[in-house]
Amino acid sequence: MNVFADFLNSGIRLTTPILFAALASLISARVGVLNLAIESKVLGGAFVGILVGAATGNPFIGVIAAALTGAVIGAIMAGAHRIGVDLVVLAIGLNILVLQLTVFVMRSYLDGVGTFKPDVAKFPPVEVPFATEVPFLDHLLAHLNWMVYVAFLLVAVVAVWFRTRSGRHLLAVGEAPTAAASAGLKVGRTQLWALVAAGAVAGLGGAFLSIGDLGLFTRNMSADRGWIGITAALLALNKPGLLIPAAAVFGLASAASIRLQQFDVPANLTQFIPQGAAFVALVLVGVHATSRGRFIDLWNRSTRIRLRRPPRPPAAAGTGPDGPPPSATSERTTTAPASTH
Repeated sequence: MNVFADFLNSGIRLTTPILFAALASLISARVGVLNLAIESKVLGGAFVGILVGAATGNPFIGVIAAALTGAVIGAIMAGAHRIGVDLVVLAIGLNILVLQLTVFVMRSYLDGVGTFKPDVAKFPPVEVPFATEVPFLDHLLAHLNWMVYVAFLLVAVVAVWFRTRSGRHLLAVGEAPTAAASAGLKVGRTQLWALVAAGAVAGLGGAFLSIGDLGLFTRNMSADRGWIGITAALLALNKPGLLIPAAAVFGLASAASIRLQQFDVPANLTQFIPQGAAFVALVLVGVHATSRGRFIDLWNRSTRIRLRRPPRPPAAAGTGPDGPPPSATSERTTTAPASTH
């Protein structure tokens, strides 16, 4: 029983950064923007967060700096969207830029390329009352700091927010921006603040990786968690109620890959498990017609590289919405008996 609880505990910790990234992707998608720069926000938040935390000696300030870093990148994307920049191309550039910038700073100023481990305190685990007295819960909730609970709480907050007036305005902007503008909603302003908020959430995911969990930074520390977060949001159909189970699929897959390494399973196979789960999730999204259509709409709004919707099957003869085909009408006209006077 304790072995299973330890496995779930590992899965929860590995789910947390993916959940932050997935929530950031969900907020962006619901406002009508395909945000493929989540990876850069997670990585930038992890790097700046541990730098500021080490410089100030306060990990909380490092978390705030990480969120601000993600928010700044989100503001850059929002400003670029306002002036018509191709967001897909911009996102690819931001992902590459942030990755190479962290390598450059580590090589030039931190005396290394692989790992940066400053003397910064990690967040202590949250002590849940009475949990230590229950055999299963004491292992399940061990080593979970406050950032883990914040990640799950933010999903609930966003779900409730979507039911408020301002949340419905955001959804209206994402569903039909032209109609929303005609109704008096500020489309550009709504997208700006949504992308800034999404960037801050993704930055928190990076802060959890460096400050909240490991207390160090390694090259490419995000390790595609931003992309996996986007996949989790797509798998959840961009619905808050499905986001936690979708993110948990990838977190538990990562935990399983780590556990299998203890049983002499080839490393190439265990490392493929999270990516394999992501591939299966993308296939499921592609098979689901509604999800595929929504993704195509998001893509076409965010880039000049157009995707076409799959053609609809032709309607049966005589059953279409416009009535029978012209040939049938002409036949009835030619065969109608002439009137006699």
